[in-house]
Amino acid sequence: MAKIQLIVGTVNGTAWQVGEVVAALLRKLGHDVETNEESVPADLLRDPEEILLVCCATTGDGEVPRNIYPVYAALDNEAVSLKGRQYGVISLGDSGYPRFAHAGLLLEDAFYRSGATRLGEVFTLDAQQHDKPALEAAMWAKDWITAVA
Repeated sequence: MAKIQLIVGTVNGTAWQVGEVVAALLRKLGHDVETNEESVPADLLRDPEEILLVCCATTGDGEVPRNIYPVYAALDNEAVSLKGRQYGVISLGDSGYPRFAHAGLLLEDAFYRSGATRLGEVFTLDAQQHDKPALEAAMWAKDWITAVA
């Protein structure tokens, strides 16, 4: 089964809760998952076989949360090459704001420019549409992980 590092970018804890439920489901399906809420750029390079899954909230005017910013900055500045690596993105936001789920899209673009290959589509969670974001994300993850095989 797959080794997955779930990198969480959170502000008020919703992305963390979503990430924990997704990780629990993936573990139940037999995958080795580590949740990382305090990631640093070196974490991206520690295991070339590991799939990177980002679960990221959006803060302020579409900014990346503080706890995941070092990873984003390293990727955005092209200081890290992830050529040959696979990744996925869960992007949380509120469609009532102009830059809805923008942080996840920024990270998706940064991963792509680093040479990584995205598995599946970016999953976007809207706080105004999803009453149970963790459940919605788990259902997405169950389908997403099939792309690994």
